Amino acid sequence: MAGCEEDDGNSSITLTSGSVVELYPVVNQSKELTFESADDWTASCQADWLTFSPRKGSRGKNTIKITTAATNKTKSTRSTSLTITSGSGRRNVTVVQSGKYAIFDKKKHTVSAGGGKLQLSFKSNLEPGDNLQIRYSQTDWISWPTESSFTRTEWSGKTEELTVSPNLTGNSRTAVYILTMPTDNGSFIGLDTAYVSQNGVHSDYVSADYTDDGTVTLLQRATVGKGIAVVLMGDGFADKHISDSTYAQVMKQTMENIFSEEPVKSMRDYFNVYAVTAISRNDAVGEEYSTVFSTVPSFINSEIAFNADKVDEYVRKVDSIDFENSLAVVIVNSKSHNGVTSLFFNERTALPRQYAISLCTLMDGIDSEEFRQVLVHETIGHGLAKLADEYGYDYNGAPADIVARQLQVYHKYDWMLNVDTNDATDKVPWSKFIGESSFASESIGIYEGGFTYTMGIYRPTVESMMRSNQSPFNAPSRKAIYDRIRLLGEDKPTSSLEEFAAFDEQHKPTRWRYTTRSLSPWHCRPAPPIIKWE
Repeated sequence: MAGCEEDDGNSSITLTSGSVVELYPVVNQSKELTFESADDWTASCQADWLTFSPRKGSRGKNTIKITTAATNKTKSTRSTSLTITSGSGRRNVTVVQSGKYAIFDKKKHTVSAGGGKLQLSFKSNLEPGDNLQIRYSQTDWISWPTESSFTRTEWSGKTEELTVSPNLTGNSRTAVYILTMPTDNGSFIGLDTAYVSQNGVHSDYVSADYTDDGTVTLLQRATVGKGIAVVLMGDGFADKHISDSTYAQVMKQTMENIFSEEPVKSMRDYFNVYAVTAISRNDAVGEEYSTVFSTVPSFINSEIAFNADKVDEYVRKVDSIDFENSLAVVIVNSKSHNGVTSLFFNERTALPRQYAISLCTLMDGIDSEEFRQVLVHETIGHGLAKLADEYGYDYNGAPADIVARQLQVYHKYDWMLNVDTNDATDKVPWSKFIGESSFASESIGIYEGGFTYTMGIYRPTVESMMRSNQSPFNAPSRKAIYDRIRLLGEDKPTSSLEEFAAFDEQHKPTRWRYTTRSLSPWHCRPAPPIIKWE
């Protein structure tokens, strides 16, 4: 498609990246338009399927980021004009959104515990050269008829038959399938997603003894400061789990996992840790079961639905607790791989609330490494320190302007200090760490991708606990944790870099992994939902 360039005759605007911008067919995909202007300028566009920023600027070299605001569901290429005006000069840039599509005929498939055959079919207008791929979560309970590789690039037709093995456990499980096409930078975008959920063997167990429900056990008493309250509880644990000490073992291992990473490992004495016994009617979780906190792990993503008011009720069972400054942790009796943290922020008055609720499933058991990693990520990273995720979903491009503005509000309250929309070394919250010899081994810099976006959001390191979970917290995140503990435990203000560096030198993490992990939607946790409160 040719672009139309309207010239005013005085060459006040020069398009350095061309007069056509081509965008991918799904939402949140961005491209940059670069140009030079002899005067101040403004930009305008009437299409409602894209956003762009900035909308005005000064003379000289400039960049406008153009982002799709909607998926193109027309199945045809569509285009519009973005007009740049500078003085009496004007340039029209043609913005095109591809009409390529691939759509699953059915988005959600549910298979019985007994397993069986499943037809996965879709429609698409992609040509062989477009390299349509189907990417899927690696599972050992679903097999393809001919291969089980991570991607498939050749298709015998538009329907594939899957074989689902019997599920002998009481937990449901889910696999994710994404129809994708490659991008210019070698990543991929998801055109459509389907989910295969298999039910577990139904449990008919019903609790009879609720005598210990609501009992509070002090697992650890603080010896430094005022005592920051962490309140542990479980959902989907029946009376039998109380009597055979399973519940107590889960609570104890949960506490040990929470304090397994620096700097909270060395600052453990600041915390009071309580376990509140919560006896559910049934010994499994899900919509078909009755449990104390009504948790339902999602089979579409890593989220967990729950009753927040009920969690609050059990937190308040701890006598004289400083509720507003406490952290609630709910362990869900399920082997699904889910974890999420709810943070609270008053949008009207722009005030944060320290109280948070972190939920995590048992995954592969209380001794599994993934349970430990996800629990630390959720409770210490999100719940305590209010850190952001440092990964971006491959199908999530650049954030909308409102997201970037909200992030700046969070920074004012020392939330999300490990990500930023700036990519200038003197403007990011971790600017003082860059080039500092004390942290040279961590290669702290500006790396694109974070807050679940692949573009337009930046993080301090290649890897970290807030990215893939497989590395420790990076230094800027460790300082955020250190400062939060000192603030809640001793009412001390934010530390200087020198003060923190002296502490960190004595308590520095020893395990580092710098290899960038390939992050896919089924590996990443959802961003912590920011819940409005009054």
